Amino acid sequence: MKFTKDIRHYVGAAGIFLLMVGLLLFLSFFEVPSDNKDIFVSIVGMIAATLSVVIYTLIGRNPEEVSELRSKVEGMQATIDSLEARNNQLESIIIKSQETTIEKLSILGNTLIKDLIEK
Repeated sequence: MKFTKDIRHYVGAAGIFLLMVGLLLFLSFFEVPSDNKDIFVSIVGMIAATLSVVIYTLIGRNPEEVSELRSKVEGMQATIDSLEARNNQLESIIIKSQETTIEKLSILGNTLIKDLIEK
């Protein structure tokens, strides 16, 4: 299913590209009458506006695929941000517990040294 859809995209993109090349060749050999010039220019402008999509498709990038990948990246970025915040919380918990442990050990050490000196 996806394979036929991709082939359809490639054929359509190649068709539009060939149409643009054909129009350029036509314009290099023939002159457009002045009464049809406005219509012809607007049609060529609309076709030329699709060239970015054509180029993306011909080089293998589907615009839908690009937007899908962008949404995945945004979701992953949100996950990374939440994991980073959780990591910072855990680091602060570890630092506080280390400080508490060091404080209690120093009190215990002072008490033991005083007991040894008194004996």
